Amino acid sequence: MKILPSVFLVLTMVMSPFIAPSAAPAAENAYRTEPPVIDGPNISEEFLEQAREYRAKGRYELARQSYAQALSTCRSNEEMAVIRHEMGGVELLLRTMR
Repeated sequence: MKILPSVFLVLTMVMSPFIAPSAAPAAENAYRTEPPVIDGPNISEEFLEQAREYRAKGRYELARQSYAQALSTCRSNEEMAVIRHEMGGVELLLRTMR
């Protein structure tokens, strides 16, 4: 039995939602503007305070590590900007000391 191309096209258009899932929801989620909701404690503040304590004591390598941990657990853009700024200062100190 031979199927005409126009009939085949209509059949594929009608049956395609049932055959393969749509990629549209995945595409919509790829360009979300709001940050995802994350449950659990915000531990970046603890790492940030720890980094500041290390920096005050002159333990710059440990401070840089704590800033990196704070940056990896950060949830807000404002806090991320502060962490990056302070981390940049510690990295500059480390480079000049070497």
